[in-house]
Order: sequence, then C-alpha cells, then structure tokens
Amino acid sequence: MNLPSKQQFFEHMSETFGYEFGCERSYELLKDVIREAKRNPENLKEFVELKDLSKRDGEIYRNYLAEKGIEKTPSEVREHFATIEYGLLFISENE
Repeated sequence: MNLPSKQQFFEHMSETFGYEFGCERSYELLKDVIREAKRNPENLKEFVELKDLSKRDGEIYRNYLAEKGIEKTPSEVREHFATIEYGLLFISENE
C-alpha cells in the first residue's frame, strides 16, 4: 500500500480545519498510523477507539499525553485525531 502524498494530506487537513495546514509531525503520525495498521491489523481497533473518543475522554487523553511529556493544545489534539481518522480512511479505501 502506497502512502498518501504530503500534499494530499495537507490539502485534506486544510479543507477539514479551514486554515492552511502544514504540520510535518502530523504527516509523520499519518505514516506511522498506516504502517502500524498494516503491520498489525489489531492496531486498527485501537486507532478507531482513539478517533471516537468523546470530548471529555479527549481531554483525559490530552492529560495522558502530557504525563508522557507530550504537550498538545486542544486544537493539536483535534488535529491528532483527524490525522488518525484520515489514516483509517486511507487504509479502508486502499485495501
């Protein structure tokens, strides 16, 4: 399975959020999501669960990341989940 181009991903995210998106770390996350799902299909379940977190659970996840030393703003967490969602969509369309 080929990976989506960086340009495709950035265009999708720009349309999703309504502002110019160009976060390199998000593109790296996208590649990781696709590779991990391809390597171990059981990981798909975990990605789906992350994507479907409620707002409250998203805040808990943000605190969890902070405890691990990964500080993210609420908008960065939304971008994180949107990246995972795009990865899952890409996987489902290219299987």
